[in-house]
Amino acid sequence: MRYLFIAVVMCGLEVGCVTPKVTAPPPVSEDMEQWKRRYEEERERVEGLAMRLAAVESALEVEKLERAEQALLPPLWQDELERVQAERHTLVEHNAQLVTKQRELTAIQEELEDVWYQSALSRARRRSQPQPLPMPPLLPASPPPPAEATSTP
Repeated sequence: MRYLFIAVVMCGLEVGCVTPKVTAPPPVSEDMEQWKRRYEEERERVEGLAMRLAAVESALEVEKLERAEQALLPPLWQDELERVQAERHTLVEHNAQLVTKQRELTAIQEELEDVWYQSALSRARRRSQPQPLPMPPLLPASPPPPAEATSTP
């Protein structure tokens, strides 16, 4: 009997080792599952709020930067306005000088045209008049021809 008992125990051990152990999850109460679901929902809601809060903070930071820029812009605009006005004044003066130079050049051009016209006119007059015959060269060694008496009535 002893051997029989040992054999049954040994078989029981072998069968116990070979068969898979099936463990059932510990019983969870419905309250715990409900609390877990609420926790998950709250966590998702808090994450959504955190994302919205981060977006709002980012927008607020952008707004602060824009306001700081706007506070700096009026003096910059004033400086730019003064610079542009000074440049405009310089350009107006330069334009006035150019207009004066243009008038002077127009007057010089008119004088040049008058001179050219007078020169062309005198050349045309010289060319239109008959050319006098060249005079024979006078010989200094020869005595002047004798004067003949001519009677005039």
